[in-house]
Amino acid sequence: SFDNFVLGIGGVLTFKKSHLPEVLASVPLDRVVLETDSPYMAPVPMRGKRNESAYVQYVLKRMAESYGVAEDVVARQTTDNVIRVFRV
Repeated sequence: SFDNFVLGIGGVLTFKKSHLPEVLASVPLDRVVLETDSPYMAPVPMRGKRNESAYVQYVLKRMAESYGVAEDVVARQTTDNVIRVFRV
């Protein structure tokens, strides 16, 4: 069973030519977590800089837009997903 299977979504979601926003429409929100890919793949508007954990806010914002929900909904659900998968 794949009860703990989740997709980690990082800075690529924010890239201009990314198709990830359309793909996410078919992925339930309870199956994704936010990630940074640090020190690589900084999200827009930080492209070209060394990526850091603080930039995950841009991924969260774009993910909320992709799902058509508020940012706090994404934050709460992705946190719940991490707790479920990693049992923290």
